[in-house]
Amino acid sequence: MKVAIVHDWFVVKGGAEKVVKQMLECYPNAEVFSLFDFLSPEDRNEIMKDKQVNVSFMQKLPFAKKNYRYFFPIFSRAIESISLKGFDLIISSSHAVAKGILTEPNQIHICYCHTPVRYAWDMKEDYMKMVPPGVRNIVSWRLNKLQKWDKENSNNVTKYIANSNNISIRIKNNYNRNSTVVYPPVDTDYFKPKNKNDQKESPFLIVSRLVPYKKIDLIIRVFNKFPHLKLNIIGDGPEFFELKHLAKSNIKLLGYQSDTSVRTYYQNARAVLLAAIEDFGITSAEAQACGTPVIALKKGGYTETVLEDKTGVFFNEQNEVELEKSLHHFIAIESTFNKAEIRTHAEKFKIDRFKNEFSSIVNDTIEKYQFSLSS
Repeated sequence: MKVAIVHDWFVVKGGAEKVVKQMLECYPNAEVFSLFDFLSPEDRNEIMKDKQVNVSFMQKLPFAKKNYRYFFPIFSRAIESISLKGFDLIISSSHAVAKGILTEPNQIHICYCHTPVRYAWDMKEDYMKMVPPGVRNIVSWRLNKLQKWDKENSNNVTKYIANSNNISIRIKNNYNRNSTVVYPPVDTDYFKPKNKNDQKESPFLIVSRLVPYKKIDLIIRVFNKFPHLKLNIIGDGPEFFELKHLAKSNIKLLGYQSDTSVRTYYQNARAVLLAAIEDFGITSAEAQACGTPVIALKKGGYTETVLEDKTGVFFNEQNEVELEKSLHHFIAIESTFNKAEIRTHAEKFKIDRFKNEFSSIVNDTIEKYQFSLSS
């Protein structure tokens, strides 16, 4: 079969891009399509080896690399401008509009859904808080149009695969479609524990993009109250300087770090903190693969990746009181965490498991489609 893999966009090597990498391991002859591709040569080579990405007209828009999110009103038109005529199997990796790619009646379209478009559905209210008051009405109108388009195009998909039970529920609520859950792949061969000493004097850790919904400011405000507790923050983003100004001397903002450096920080961290409502939350699984416990919000994907009081602890709401209580609870039971048990739990997300489950669903969908044509 002639296979196309469609991904929303390639800007950074995040969790969704790691999924595309494994899709290409399953279907090495597939061609790759996207709205635009601004990956560094190193990241592109790691994800796609020698493959070139077929991009839309958005690739040539001025300032698109840094400000692509402001172009969301044309995302739908851009994805529809990509022609997949002649392909038999289309696999979309979608957290925005990739699932809206136009298909023909004889094509099979399998969507691995990281999430329905967050800012058009479940997180629209949070997104609107970041929009200047003078343009909120028009932005809200455009987001409503995007939501309508997204709903109308949801039936172009033959089969949905959700990256978590959390997302499976949202697919059902938003699109009225059923889906099968396949957790994203975590490189447990790369992220693994090392022999480490008592971690009680080690810094806590955040690995995250520095954007508002990640709630890094909440964690910083709590750690500002406890100068004896150290915190390292890995990641970059529009909030970097604001957060750096907020943080006291016990908190270090380290900016972007290489994969090797991130792994070392995971291995040596006292615990990894996670305060966002995530679809799955691959950082949680990577940290646990290194044998490191997590302190996570008890919402979204973390409820599926963390075993309470065994691989981490939860806090119930995104506020300082709840996070402080969770931090105190973690310190009280810290000695009970077992590195090997945490690692064993994380192995359920390993790469081979993803490949086997994903390929099995794709093959089963193809067989059912071909049977329906012959019957």
